[in-house]
Amino acid sequence: MIFIGVDGFDVYNTSVPFSYKGKTVIAGRVERRDLESAATMFFEKTPNGWALMPEARVISGLQDPFITTIKGSLILGGVDAVWRDDGSLVTFHTDFFNIDDLSCPRHIIHGPTHMKDIRLLELPDGRVAVFSRPNGSAVSEHGIVAAVGFTVVNDLRELTAETIARAELIRWLFLSDEWGGCNQLHNLKNGLIGIIGHKSWGGGEMEGGRELHYYSFAAAINPVTREISPVSVIGSRDCFPDLDAKRPNLKDVCFTSGIVRNGDGTAVLYSGLSDCREGCILIDDPFVRYENLTK
Repeated sequence: MIFIGVDGFDVYNTSVPFSYKGKTVIAGRVERRDLESAATMFFEKTPNGWALMPEARVISGLQDPFITTIKGSLILGGVDAVWRDDGSLVTFHTDFFNIDDLSCPRHIIHGPTHMKDIRLLELPDGRVAVFSRPNGSAVSEHGIVAAVGFTVVNDLRELTAETIARAELIRWLFLSDEWGGCNQLHNLKNGLIGIIGHKSWGGGEMEGGRELHYYSFAAAINPVTREISPVSVIGSRDCFPDLDAKRPNLKDVCFTSGIVRNGDGTAVLYSGLSDCREGCILIDDPFVRYENLTK
């Protein structure tokens, strides 16, 4: 994918495209190749690529943006990370903004400290499903590296860092040595919630740090019983062109943005690539098999 108006900077780990005042827009993580500090910027689809929107405010410090719609409002989330001058991470949390007006994003929710991959979905009955990514003793006491939390709130007024942190643990999306999280959520026609996410594992040490391997996956959950479907891997780094990486140890990273369903049995998968680019590929719609399951 080509991004215009940010020469000298990489754009990756974007949201999926969304509609804003008649325009097709995408939010992207923008940063220099030699730094970790980032900002979220907004780009409009044009015949020549995705062009920076000068009227949209830059959200400094926000990484890996994602988008959803709740009660008719556009809600943007992302990871607010604080870095030291030597490139080491100090702390991070997830922030949410109302972006009905891109010139003036309005902060609405502050997630728990040290938690990424919080995702929201308005359910057909108007309530809001919340998926979290617990860490520390909440998962380690079960002998696993990562899990997902799930809860439902009546509306955004009930959504707090404490509510997110108390979400019930769902253990079976990852193997014992994998980590990952949810990146995007969909209401499926049979009442299940479709999950698009990423799962990862680490290899040996190499230039840049531990060798990382990231894959895109799809799954579905019954919001009543909390039963999880089998997980399907739907994308990997070698599905995309073999290009450069931010560091050698990130060569095999495919960080999921999400999918756009085409309604004809196909979907477009968007993904960050090697922490420096964004790509998209046409795939079979991964949710068709889950929609054929009974609720």
